[in-house]
Amino acid sequence: MSLNLSEVESMADPAEMLFDLPFDGEMPMPAALARAPAYSGPFAAEFSKLLRENPTVDPRRWERAKEDAADFLADWGDQAAELGWTAAELFGLHPVAPLTRYDVMGLVWLLNGKEVSELNERTAKIGAATYYRTKP
Repeated sequence: MSLNLSEVESMADPAEMLFDLPFDGEMPMPAALARAPAYSGPFAAEFSKLLRENPTVDPRRWERAKEDAADFLADWGDQAAELGWTAAELFGLHPVAPLTRYDVMGLVWLLNGKEVSELNERTAKIGAATYYRTKP
């Protein structure tokens, strides 16, 4: 299928289709990240670092992790802290093989667009899967 120039010009911008916002030349910020600077809970320092620095070589996974972290912290951040979850258990990655070592990968990196439906001191339920926290 080929498109002529007038058809291409009349197509909606991908940003407008995804975010329902007019495109002004800049990428719109997902809703989760728009409220991220307001987060001041127990994991604020770690979350702020994640927003500033990509600890992986994959920019798309980093963007996804930032959105997942914002959503998780808004819904579960205080409860996670009360249950004793640590920043490493939520945000951690292996220093040499960050996206391949699942045994040390923090919860927000495992979410990958999914939501936590249950959280306790030992586990986090993500869809049909259960993430087991490694407690010292």
